[in-house]
Amino acid sequence: MARPRTTKKTAKAAPPAGQRLISWIFRPWRLVAAASLALVWLLWPQVEEQLPKLDNRPEYQVTADQITISPPPRWVPPDLVQKVFDRAGFEGSLSVLDPNLSEKVALAFYTHPWVERLKKVSKSFPARVHVEVVYRQPVAMVEVLGGGYYPIDRNGFLLPIEDFTAADVGRYPTVKNVSSVPMGHAGEAWGDPAVLGAAQLAAVLTEPNESGQSWWNVLGLKSILTPKRLSASDAVDDLQFRIETAGGSQIVWGRGPATAHPGELSVAQKLGRLAEYHHRYNGFDDAPAPFLIDIRPWDGAKRSLLASEQPSTQRQ
Repeated sequence: MARPRTTKKTAKAAPPAGQRLISWIFRPWRLVAAASLALVWLLWPQVEEQLPKLDNRPEYQVTADQITISPPPRWVPPDLVQKVFDRAGFEGSLSVLDPNLSEKVALAFYTHPWVERLKKVSKSFPARVHVEVVYRQPVAMVEVLGGGYYPIDRNGFLLPIEDFTAADVGRYPTVKNVSSVPMGHAGEAWGDPAVLGAAQLAAVLTEPNESGQSWWNVLGLKSILTPKRLSASDAVDDLQFRIETAGGSQIVWGRGPATAHPGELSVAQKLGRLAEYHHRYNGFDDAPAPFLIDIRPWDGAKRSLLASEQPSTQRQ
């Protein structure tokens, strides 16, 4: 019986790699996708011009009226936001869609002289921006040669003089005997250790207590006297400060409140000395002639007639 014939299948040779790649690329659906992408790329500039400009729509615009800030104290100008806008050179409005909006607003407020510290900037829709800041607080007026007055904060930073009136001078302690002028602009440090020490002392004496009163007002103080002759090498810890009373007496306070000098009384001890003396003598000006009252000695305050005091550099 004859056996059935079998046919052998011969394996086809695989096409070359280059031919396979060409076949993969030139499939119809891939060609259509590539052509569509190229068309979109070519036409996108024209399409983009026809799309609505959301940046210019009113609901996305941020003006000074759409920015809220931490409630400003009475000494900060009520139009601070507009002042910040003008100073930063913001023309008209900003867009809430701008990815750099928060950074722009933060920088504008951070560099303004009335802002001591920036805490947070947040934006929301409809277009609103809220800025949380810590404001600088005026603590004294520095009297300079010629009779001008410059407002400073507790760190000795110059504040915008245009935001103060002549009537404001009497509301703050006056710092006298300053021979320098500000080395920078508003919002920058004065650059004189005598001014820095006086500012720190004024901040302590004008800090209100629980009843809203300050040592400055309760004790009837008038001005802070800085050393009259200073060396260029003097630091704030080298300087001795005096306080002038309403009646002309002078209180030798000593080094500034921030000192860590050994042997110096603490701020609390010095304030206690002032209160004790004021209570004992019913004030600092209980005699026809003014006194020099030294509260620094460890065994208690000493006083003598101011007329007998010889000129001093007030440095130790």
